[in-house]
Amino acid sequence: MSHNIFLSMMPIQLGVVNSFLIKGDKVVIVDSGYPGNGERILDHLRTHHISLSDVSLILITHGHVDHYGSADELRKLTGAPIAMYRTDAEHIRNGTHFVGIPTSMAARIFKSLFIKADPFQSKLLEADIILQKDTDLEEYGVTGRIIQTPGHTAGSVSVVLSDGTVIIGDLLMGGILRKRTPHLPLFASDLSQLKESIKRVLSLSPKIIYPSHGGPFTKEAVERFFGKLL
Repeated sequence: MSHNIFLSMMPIQLGVVNSFLIKGDKVVIVDSGYPGNGERILDHLRTHHISLSDVSLILITHGHVDHYGSADELRKLTGAPIAMYRTDAEHIRNGTHFVGIPTSMAARIFKSLFIKADPFQSKLLEADIILQKDTDLEEYGVTGRIIQTPGHTAGSVSVVLSDGTVIIGDLLMGGILRKRTPHLPLFASDLSQLKESIKRVLSLSPKIIYPSHGGPFTKEAVERFFGKLL
């Protein structure tokens, strides 16, 4: 019988994006920020007296470089495998970055100014574990699971922990000024899938929801936002 106990979840602010440490019997790192963010994540491990050998998994929520940029650096330092869902893992193995469809006028302007092609070439990464379905994290030392939440990208995943905490990647994002107010991500691969994924997260009765940009959100705040989308 497993004695794994989820103990704590620690957000790490890496400029405009968040990484997360989930600490139980072992430690799972969720997302790694841009290239060059590895040392800042290691600083948090040291602050919380976590040894490199305690890291059991590096989970990447989706295939955008602000989420997987330092994953290879962390893998080399910790020896922990990198896990990604199949669809996005295939893309970044070839260095392919799919931005998606703008969800707002601001996103359309941003894309026209800064993104000349979609897809475009980005940093290459080879994942060790290719996720095909919802996956239990028990074998990695925490009580929780990885669930499929496509929509921002085809292979986006979220993490649902036993205490009701949910880490959602870019399924939603906080506002520039009101970081705890949910907004759509700037880009989506499929808006109808995105809505279904938000509905799935809400159906799990989360206590608190952590996006990768801004947040965190209460369930009630996301429910109010979701009601406006329908």
